[in-house]
Amino acid sequence: MSTSKTIKRLVVCFGSIQLVTVLSVMNYREKTRQDQNLQYENYLLITPLFAPQGQSEKFAALIEQMARSICTWEKVAYMPLEQKQAISQKVKQSGLSKVTDLVHALTGSQHFDEIFLAHEYDFEDQLVMNLYQDAEKICYGNGIGVYTAQSAFPKANLLRDSRNYLDFIYKSSKDKLREFLPRKRSLSEQKLDIGYFSLPFAFGQEPAIPTIILDRDVYRETFQKLSAKLSEFIDISYIENLRDRIQTAPTSILLTSNFSESGRISPENEIAAYREFLVTRGIRPDEVLLIKPHPRNSREKLLQLKSNLSALYANVILLAEDFLFYLPFELIFMEVFLNTDLKNLQNSRVFTFSSACLTLEFVLDTRCTLGFGSDIVQQFFYPDHVESRSQHEADLLSTIQEIRNLNSVLV
Repeated sequence: MSTSKTIKRLVVCFGSIQLVTVLSVMNYREKTRQDQNLQYENYLLITPLFAPQGQSEKFAALIEQMARSICTWEKVAYMPLEQKQAISQKVKQSGLSKVTDLVHALTGSQHFDEIFLAHEYDFEDQLVMNLYQDAEKICYGNGIGVYTAQSAFPKANLLRDSRNYLDFIYKSSKDKLREFLPRKRSLSEQKLDIGYFSLPFAFGQEPAIPTIILDRDVYRETFQKLSAKLSEFIDISYIENLRDRIQTAPTSILLTSNFSESGRISPENEIAAYREFLVTRGIRPDEVLLIKPHPRNSREKLLQLKSNLSALYANVILLAEDFLFYLPFELIFMEVFLNTDLKNLQNSRVFTFSSACLTLEFVLDTRCTLGFGSDIVQQFFYPDHVESRSQHEADLLSTIQEIRNLNSVLV
């Protein structure tokens, strides 16, 4: 019998849906190497989450709970923005060698065989790739396995001219991080080795690395594993009660985004834009509205939104409890609206305004209504962001149509 080999894996992750994605990729790789007698040691580094003040720690704690529920970890660490700032400043002033011991202590090891990253262009990506240059550098993509090149995040003053602008949950972090990036080259530019994506060619992007395209069942399996463990990190009785409350009522689901938090619209106008959109879509008698917040939403804005919309609906339910606030909505949707075969139990309407639609459409085959439309964008968004927002909605709609065409031929 051959001697087993231990593979040490470092996961760099900045969100709960990203965690689902990277766990799916790790599981896929394990299955393709079952005949190699490999053992695995896993390490998780949660990087800055850019949630509103006071919410990042709770967000990180939920990511850790999710991770530990279906996978064994030697160490889980969280790098808050302040620590990232300090590390970047030290690299800039004194060079990479001055932070080596600190980062090794943070990650839990001086050596890794594999590093899993959503992309390669943020400071923390280059930091770990420089410190662990011998490791295989594996990209799992943004959101639910979507490839995004650095060009998808143009500088703020170029947003009007962008045709590749991609509105993922960390978009506002780009400008915040630039002030922390080293001005002198203390890091050598590192490249990714391979990518595992569900949608590698979305938004006109094309990976510059060898790519393996994963079927939606790879991601479904991880969602189903997490669903089976849901009671370990949330109050499952709340979900059961929610299911009972909406079982017989016509229901619409509003997935908010972080437009005002990222400076593209005022909080008052964001609330007004949601209201205008919902009114134009039509509100059915006795309809219930379920609001699932973006994990980087301000709680104050959400309470104002609920108050503003309450007169329009028979009931407005805001999923703002701590144990639900940061959870991927797909898990809630599976528990409340789908049966065990992932078929819809009722004809609910889902309204989304960001890449959150991609997972629902691709993995759960659930139709979404996407975007405000050009009239509402023109009316409510800051002038500097109207064109880029309208283009982004057009790009998302194009990608959604590709997903629907793909899903139509899947059994």
